[in-house]
Amino acid sequence: MLWVAALVVAAALVLKVPSPDRVEVAGFPGIPVPGLCLSKSVFGVDCPGCGLTRSLVCFFHGRFAASWRAHRVGWIMAIAVLLQFPYRIAALVRREDDPLGKWTPSAFGYALILLLIGNWLVGFFL
Repeated sequence: MLWVAALVVAAALVLKVPSPDRVEVAGFPGIPVPGLCLSKSVFGVDCPGCGLTRSLVCFFHGRFAASWRAHRVGWIMAIAVLLQFPYRIAALVRREDDPLGKWTPSAFGYALILLLIGNWLVGFFL
């Protein structure tokens, strides 16, 4: 998971969001990254994660208002990714799988899922 978090941060720093509906690799202007959402491409319906990539890219570039506009839960997900670094390093140093116990990481994960679904449902009414 430490490598996944590092990959997410590195990818977010390599990508850029030139407009609210596009993500590009820095240095390759005008060539958008293909959409990743199967729900949106097949059914035309946003999923709970639609906009997270743009939100994370904006967050890691310090564009916090744009991050919020792309996905209201994106900043929380970005912080969750950043928290993986001290958590996973502590697990490696202590040589234990769950430095905070089993309940805390599970509760945090379920809270993130509920926030994503809640945000998605709110999006239907706004």
